[in-house]
Amino acid sequence: MADLALKVVEEMPKVAFERDGNYETGLHILARKPLTSICQSKRYRKRLMRSCLKQTQLLDLVRCLWKAFLTLDDGEIMDTIRQPSQVLFNAVEVGNFEFVAELMSTYPDLIWEVDERNRSIIHIAVLHRHASIFNLIHDIGPVKDFIVTFMDEQDNSNLLHLAAKLAPPDRLNIVSGAAFQMMFELLWFEEVKKIMLPSLIEMKNSEGMTPHQLFTKEHEDLLNKAESWMKRTSNSCMVVSTLITTGVFSAAFSTPGGINDTTKTPNHLHNPPFLIFSISNAIALISSSASILIFLSILMSRYAEGDFYRSLPLKLICGLMALFVSIISMMVAFSSAFFVTFYHGLKWVPDFISVLAFVPIPLFAILLFPLWSDVVYSTYFCRYLFRPTKHMLY
Repeated sequence: MADLALKVVEEMPKVAFERDGNYETGLHILARKPLTSICQSKRYRKRLMRSCLKQTQLLDLVRCLWKAFLTLDDGEIMDTIRQPSQVLFNAVEVGNFEFVAELMSTYPDLIWEVDERNRSIIHIAVLHRHASIFNLIHDIGPVKDFIVTFMDEQDNSNLLHLAAKLAPPDRLNIVSGAAFQMMFELLWFEEVKKIMLPSLIEMKNSEGMTPHQLFTKEHEDLLNKAESWMKRTSNSCMVVSTLITTGVFSAAFSTPGGINDTTKTPNHLHNPPFLIFSISNAIALISSSASILIFLSILMSRYAEGDFYRSLPLKLICGLMALFVSIISMMVAFSSAFFVTFYHGLKWVPDFISVLAFVPIPLFAILLFPLWSDVVYSTYFCRYLFRPTKHMLY
């Protein structure tokens, strides 16, 4: 349908101004259809080729419609895109970055557009947590110092007050786990704070609350959930680490292959499997002990708001890495012990047992991957959402 609509608009530009039963133009309708391409992944390129083509056609249709709008004078353009609702704000609310960028790149004055409460598109982007649109603040130069001073006429809130409000559920759920949701919210608050004028950071709204006070109030329940989630996760991992430590500590004093009665040294002291056993068992003991201490430090944390910004996620990553290393080392020690025991026996026995012993490693990695990916994405990759590598408008 998009390609047919594009041909019609190209042949009859006046169609761009036609309205439907809701008094909306085609531009109003397209504003609520995110045009972000989901076909950038090579893995799914064939499967999503049709979706990519459709999205490209929709973007071409937006360009064609907007080109027709630009033939009008400024007053007519603004009147048309403001009725029955403001096109630009419809797009910002759903995170339709390509749509917003297309309009603003050819008509920069749209940055001054405000809604009925005197909020700009940057304010709405912060309220709905759309980082790509918020990053446009870096492309508008000195104008941003004026935009950030716009106040919500309803409650006298500034831009940082909007960042202090709890994100809508659909935006909050793009990060799983209450702890990482809390970190995501703190990340937004700190990023918006960077562009605020010093005089606005401690400004009070109509309820007499500063942005930080509002953040604390809005995120009280989320903070409690984050603390509970972090404690449950740390407790579970700590139990596993303790079991590993107990096992490898006992194995260190149970020499595989026995001890020579005469020399009082291990019978297989100079055999490579025994050396591998000793090293891997020591690594398992050290890494599992380290993970216990890390998870213990998490359990003993204050669980203040600021702890979820960097400290707790970093500790969780280190603890999980240490736990994973200890599991691998434990399995290596277990396998090498069988090579020592059957050094003069059947060779296929330790080989077979070694293969079975390494099954838990990929199993653990697969089961833990969702948690691991959430931790890494939330802790590191989310921070790059606010660091565009190129100008997006000009």
